Amino acid sequence: MTTSTWAGHATVAADDAAPGGGAGRTALVFSGQGNQWPGMGRELLHREPAVRAVFEEADDILGTTAGWSLLGELSAPQDESRLEDPAVLQPVLVTLQIALARLLAERGVVADAFTGHSLGEIAAAAAAGALDLPGALRLAGLRGELMRRAVGTGRTALLGVDAEEAAGRIARHGGRADVAAWNAPGSTLIAGEAATVAAVVGELAAEEVFCRILPGEIAFHSRYLEPLRAEFTDAAQGIAPRATTAPLVSTVTGDVVPGEALDAAYWGDNLRRPVRFVQAVDRLLALGCRTFVEVGAHPTLSPSLADICAARGIEPLILPSLRRAEGEQESLLRTVWRLRAAGAVRAPAAGLPRAVRFLAATTGQTPRPALRGRAAQLAAAVADTALGLLPAGPAAVRFEPAAAPLPGEATLAAAPVAPGATAVAAYGRAPQGGWVRLATAWPEETALVSGPAGDRSAGPGSLVELSARCAEPGTVADTAVEAAWHGGDEVLVRLRPGTAGARREQLDVALRVAAAALGAHTPAALHGVERHESGAAARWVHLAPAGPMSQAAPTAQAAPPDAGEAPDPAGTAVHVLDEQGGTLLRIARSTWRAKDTADSAAAPADQATVPAEDAPADAAPDLAALLAAGPEARLELLTGHVRRAAASVLRSGPDRVPADRPLNRLGMDSVMGLELRRRLERDFGVEIGLVRILRGATVADLAAELGEELATAADLAADLGEDLAEAPAPGPDGGRPATLPDLDDPADIERLLADLDALSPEEVDSLLGRLAGDAAGEI
Repeated sequence: MTTSTWAGHATVAADDAAPGGGAGRTALVFSGQGNQWPGMGRELLHREPAVRAVFEEADDILGTTAGWSLLGELSAPQDESRLEDPAVLQPVLVTLQIALARLLAERGVVADAFTGHSLGEIAAAAAAGALDLPGALRLAGLRGELMRRAVGTGRTALLGVDAEEAAGRIARHGGRADVAAWNAPGSTLIAGEAATVAAVVGELAAEEVFCRILPGEIAFHSRYLEPLRAEFTDAAQGIAPRATTAPLVSTVTGDVVPGEALDAAYWGDNLRRPVRFVQAVDRLLALGCRTFVEVGAHPTLSPSLADICAARGIEPLILPSLRRAEGEQESLLRTVWRLRAAGAVRAPAAGLPRAVRFLAATTGQTPRPALRGRAAQLAAAVADTALGLLPAGPAAVRFEPAAAPLPGEATLAAAPVAPGATAVAAYGRAPQGGWVRLATAWPEETALVSGPAGDRSAGPGSLVELSARCAEPGTVADTAVEAAWHGGDEVLVRLRPGTAGARREQLDVALRVAAAALGAHTPAALHGVERHESGAAARWVHLAPAGPMSQAAPTAQAAPPDAGEAPDPAGTAVHVLDEQGGTLLRIARSTWRAKDTADSAAAPADQATVPAEDAPADAAPDLAALLAAGPEARLELLTGHVRRAAASVLRSGPDRVPADRPLNRLGMDSVMGLELRRRLERDFGVEIGLVRILRGATVADLAAELGEELATAADLAADLGEDLAEAPAPGPDGGRPATLPDLDDPADIERLLADLDALSPEEVDSLLGRLAGDAAGEI
């Protein structure tokens, strides 16, 4: 079985990092028409309740006043889309921008000032509180209808010169055009008669100065729209603007404008008069703004913002809300993370939602932003994929550290760990990547203190009891949460209606809420997982310290406990409940990885009852246990360790590395062999010959060689009165993910050179070809 899940919580391109600086006050800058793209808004519509609420309200308004469906247009295939029609496009863009502003406010981004470029000024006025949604959509609809009739009025061009020079060139070519926008100190829009615009562009092109005629036959913001200004003013009568909640800087005047002044005449001027964006940004800078968030489907004003600030000697922080064809929720939350780091996220002002719901975390692998909700979301999809192959009843899932960093869209698959085995392994593969083992699941005969397995009435208690125990209001940082309370070590969360109906959605919301409430990154293991088919929707999530569990004998062919292992009593119990408090999902015990250990060893360590060969590939061997074990037990332990190490180097699972099959026939080449040898040296302090690995050694052969070397070393240590088990812990690279050596270590190079004499010419050629390929990939 396969499924797909978004797992991009650690995917942050380096060029997403905005320039440094920032701090000061925060301004929201709303872009105009031209940054739209097919599919914009769809992901946020499905994932963010705040956005969905705005879209649904706008859909009702436009259905009544304009006779078309906003939701229908957003979901329409590209060949059926009407977004080329400005009477449809402009209300859609304004709705998206208003929804983004509300979502930013819900995340704690409280703007100190607002401005908007051309059409964007309508959304800016609404975000600033001067217009309600019906009024904003009315203006956008009227404006779009007039733009239909503006076709044929002339042309518009973007010039790489300042406005003064642009005006002079227009005058030299007959003067039948106007400066349409002051975009930046060296960037100006002109619009007017097509011949005049073409002449100016031709002159600049001959001088090799940047210039470009924009698509369409409309002379935006010029004298040629004068007849439409009067029409717009008449049609917009009855607009009832209000005072703003923060300064609104007009791009009509270049200064702060009172909300009450945004009457019909003002919006006629917005259509006709030039866009004074440079002057508006100067005013924002004078107000102390140093952090700018561009609100729109794709950043188009950010370069102009950067140029204006640079010309004034100011280093700003400039961030987008969305990017074309990129994950929308992640783009926005990445921006919130940057704003939070810059100190621009704070408690909202009175009248806004009290819960500040931003999701941010940092992986141990990189300081770049990651999304805790996405990590838990991936874990839920992985667990669901594995649990789907197990019989009904309690089960356990243990996650590999590699579950966290999968980028983009990952394909998941599950299969038994071996033919006839009950335990199931879940694997994931990113596009253009190999399969990585993400989790192991197995049936678990665990009796829960809260009640017998399969009894939906057995849970953490009635809702009355839970409400009495959890009476203190709190905040849990997840978009699925409507309200939260806590008491002692317990947390009770009420979910937004319709958040989780399907079984997989219930597991998803359980892990997301638990991660947010616990301040964790991703689960390490889940025990006593039981799901109940009731058809009811999830409405509550309860978290409490896990109670004691009685571990029954393991199911045949499942995951037997290691010798001497006892169940870990620590962890958190999670229950997902329906409206009446009936149990839909029960997780008897969950353990979690903190964000700074999400890509290394589990924290806390989870001593799950899994087979020895399923231990993490980078787990350090227990030398004391090895030395204390008898020869046969020692060989078995060593075989498991070598098998895991070889599987990690081969990018495979231990079950796919037979102990009796030569490693070179499994695909292990020279560089992989070097990596395996380095791992085994690090773990045991015993040197294994690279040639031996490449000439047909099996896992069993290497384990036997290690066993002999350890026995000899133990005898020598006993003669010297030393304790070999008190060896130093593995170095700092001991917990890093398996990677091919980069050969930066001179010792690695020396070892390779020492082995060259023993290799055949074909093996040397293969090795040199591999190294040359790696080097070419770094150019």
